[in-house]
Amino acid sequence: MAAQRSQLLSVITIILFGGFFAFFLPPFHKTHAQQLSTFSIATTYPISDKNIKDGDIVSLVDGSDKLKLSKTAYDDKMYGVYVASPKIVYRAPNGSNFPIIRDGIASVNVTTLGGPIKIGDYLTSSPIAGEGQKATEISGYVLGIALQNFSDKDGAKIDYNKQKVTSGKILAILGIGPASPVQIKSAGGFFGTLKVLLTNFIYSITSTKEGISLVRFAMAAMVAVATIYINFRTFGKNVTQGIEAIGRNPLAKASIQSMIILNIALIALVSIGGIVLSLAIITI
Repeated sequence: MAAQRSQLLSVITIILFGGFFAFFLPPFHKTHAQQLSTFSIATTYPISDKNIKDGDIVSLVDGSDKLKLSKTAYDDKMYGVYVASPKIVYRAPNGSNFPIIRDGIASVNVTTLGGPIKIGDYLTSSPIAGEGQKATEISGYVLGIALQNFSDKDGAKIDYNKQKVTSGKILAILGIGPASPVQIKSAGGFFGTLKVLLTNFIYSITSTKEGISLVRFAMAAMVAVATIYINFRTFGKNVTQGIEAIGRNPLAKASIQSMIILNIALIALVSIGGIVLSLAIITI
């Protein structure tokens, strides 16, 4: 009886395990609609540039508590990103009306001035007012890490110093500070850096069709392997032992054969269930 209860528990575990991933993992066709949204708490500041637009990068004005559009690459006075319509905002008592966020997820205006941007690239300020770019140096200040790709095909063309660059907007996780690994340790510490990298990795996996496809195939493979293991480790073993038992105890042949048939039926049932769950994980 104990062996049968153990086998039944194994079957139930497989069903619950596969069912969880089948029904709670985001479906393929919904992955792009479930993009990570911007959510952070903004604080209002006075800004000298009145033509500022949503997603612009701002820096501190020397000798003042005001902010201005960032106009220097790797600006060490880089302060945050302007968000026109934040979900939560703390309005400072100085009457300022420009919400700025310094951490969390934000939509940031970027260009291809520093080259095409890929998920995981560091972002920084650029000579183009308010616009970010890919950070290619580890000695300057960075704004954060890109959570979306951006290339010449993804935005509008603008002129800068007699060259055409592409301007647009992408999601980024903010973490303003020096890009040098030694300085990053003093600014955010090991766990702060690890948190940023893990957040970026999780987003990269769960926000793309290719990433979620890989996760689903891995889960389906795990269910299939678990099904095969349970079948051969429990029911298959019972069948083998039953065949051997018939030779040792011919008088109990009928009952042993019934046990063998039952275990073969369980093998078929678990196999079909494993196949159905694997297909459900991949296709739902």
